[in-house]
Amino acid sequence: MLTVPNNCQYSPFLFQSDDLVQSNKRFLNFSIEHLRSSRQGFWFALDLVMLLLLSLNLFLIIVDSVYRIGTSDELIATYFPALSPALEYLRENFLFIDLCFVAIFLSEFCLRWAVSVRNSDYARWFYYPVIHWYDLVGCIPLGGARLLRFLRVFSIIHRLQKYRIIDVRQTAIYRFCLFYYEALLEELSDRVVIKVINGIQEDIRSDETLTRRAVEELVKPRLDKLLISAKAVTSSIAGAMKSDVDHPFSEKLRSSVIAAMQNNAELKRLSTIPMIGEQLSDTLEDAVAEVVIDSIACLIDEFPELLKEDSLRASLRTSDASWEALDAILLNLIDDVLEFAKQQVATQKWKQQL
Repeated sequence: MLTVPNNCQYSPFLFQSDDLVQSNKRFLNFSIEHLRSSRQGFWFALDLVMLLLLSLNLFLIIVDSVYRIGTSDELIATYFPALSPALEYLRENFLFIDLCFVAIFLSEFCLRWAVSVRNSDYARWFYYPVIHWYDLVGCIPLGGARLLRFLRVFSIIHRLQKYRIIDVRQTAIYRFCLFYYEALLEELSDRVVIKVINGIQEDIRSDETLTRRAVEELVKPRLDKLLISAKAVTSSIAGAMKSDVDHPFSEKLRSSVIAAMQNNAELKRLSTIPMIGEQLSDTLEDAVAEVVIDSIACLIDEFPELLKEDSLRASLRTSDASWEALDAILLNLIDDVLEFAKQQVATQKWKQQL
């Protein structure tokens, strides 16, 4: 009776020790567990067979191409005479040999297509040959089309990666290609972003009506919503000033009003009245301060509504020079922000990972 050692695992093909399993896992992080759980054993075996046939076919294509170049046949006949008969047979029957491979590739393609239709992998039955066009084009027995058969290698690797049977992401080749792929994307995207920012800066510097058009086209259509938001903010501030005597705005206004009254010569005379002068002065200061605070709180509360008044808008537009200076400051600020963003984008982050 055949017994399995404790340190071995059963495979459909052979007994494998733990050390051998670990070595298999280290090769592209090959996972037998994922192979079993994916139920892709048949397709995995088919992929291996197709990979071997594809490698053999590509090898024969390269050998035949080299043998047909110039005087290659004479050089091989001179230095490697034992290979000449086989290479001559390959050249004479290459089309037939290649068609045999094509028949196998087409049969495998039709099998996968039928399975894809049965499993409804795609929304339409004819999507499979469209998506896997390179498999069909590669079967055309022409020189340029044959090279597309190499893409089948990546298709097989993708399927194995999809079911986590292998993990190419941990390989040095994948990390190398990924690093320079991301570096290329970063360089291209940085150039595009910098080009766009340069265009925006040129428009800002050359268009004197930019701020006016921004107000007309962007701010005015949203003015009602902005006023509603401003109303909520100002109402909150005004309510806090009226209800909280220790509110920072109230404290600042109260101290400012009292200081102004104490510096007023006319009001100073009240404090000189015998008996009631100091008390009258303090009471008057507190009363005036509260009146001023309530008045300013009401003004803050009503300020969004005042902005709708044409007279207030007209008064805000009386000093064109001031508005032009403000426009210049805002445009310079926007330009500086864009310049800063451009410098940040121009930083080549991929070089920091070298």
